[in-house]
Amino acid sequence: MFTKKNFTFNAQVWRWPGDIGWHFVTLTKELSKKIKGWANTYGAGFIKVNVTVGKSTWTTALFPDKRSESYIMCIKKPIRLKEGIWEDDNICISFILL
Repeated sequence: MFTKKNFTFNAQVWRWPGDIGWHFVTLTKELSKKIKGWANTYGAGFIKVNVTVGKSTWTTALFPDKRSESYIMCIKKPIRLKEGIWEDDNICISFILL
């Protein structure tokens, strides 16, 4: 039986290089190692999560990132606009593994 795990961390928002303008946060290596053992993955190692930032909650996925040896999480544009989040902001993120 899988028990849902709750996590909270702080991270700086960064923008993917290029014209697409997607914004992400990178989980710490320590947190990434911890969740890797608990999480159900799909596709190329994605981990489905339910995320809360401020008053906004949504479902997304953590993506494995070889460069940082960690997971990254996209912060959707509607969420960024609603919560007033910009590149280089430090934000508090809570998520549940699904």
